Amino acid sequence: MNSQGQVSNSENNQSFLISTHPTTFFYRPPNDFYHYHVTCKEISNDTVEHLLNKLLKESNVQSNEKCIFYYRQQYNNRFYQVSCEIVSPLVINNCLSKNFLGIEFQQNMEQEKLVLTFDQKEYLECHLKKYLSQYVLEIKN
Repeated sequence: MNSQGQVSNSENNQSFLISTHPTTFFYRPPNDFYHYHVTCKEISNDTVEHLLNKLLKESNVQSNEKCIFYYRQQYNNRFYQVSCEIVSPLVINNCLSKNFLGIEFQQNMEQEKLVLTFDQKEYLECHLKKYLSQYVLEIKN
């Protein structure tokens, strides 16, 4: 890895650079109204084996509040559990107002119940996998 956070790889005598990316970040897919808080947690091959065996025994039921999927980083073949939660539009508005205008609003966040539909989860997973494939995930200690 070089000082700019880029990894070089030589394949078939062709050199290219891959930028590193943090494992926790915010993401908004194209044509989606929501932003998501994304956390990528590296998992071992033993865990992958366990999850695959578990999947054979039971159906994978997810909550409507999170999107969880598994992703294999092509560059280094590491596996990650990717967890995504919708960021409340009220939180984004409050953050923008506070940081850019110096205004802080007191709004009741408890009444806002955000759910992810199956189609939203599929769309988010598809776009996040494309996005993540451009980077090497960098685990910070």
